[in-house]
Amino acid sequence: MRVGRLRGTLGSSDRPASALGFRRVLAVFGALVLLIGAIAAFALTDQMWLGILLGAGFVAACVNVYWVSRRLQHERPNR
Repeated sequence: MRVGRLRGTLGSSDRPASALGFRRVLAVFGALVLLIGAIAAFALTDQMWLGILLGAGFVAACVNVYWVSRRLQHERPNR
């Protein structure tokens, strides 16, 4: 186990960048898929529960996008 502070700037060989940027891309993609699914469920089926379920999933995915964006902003405050 390493003791002490990490050296180097974020993204250098001493301190590699985290995967939060890729996680934000995946979160946005998931939110778009859930939005399209919710719209299709309301428009193409008579299953109201499916549209509500996918709509709730979309809201949760938007919260996830917000959370990941805030973490990324906290990790890289100068960008």
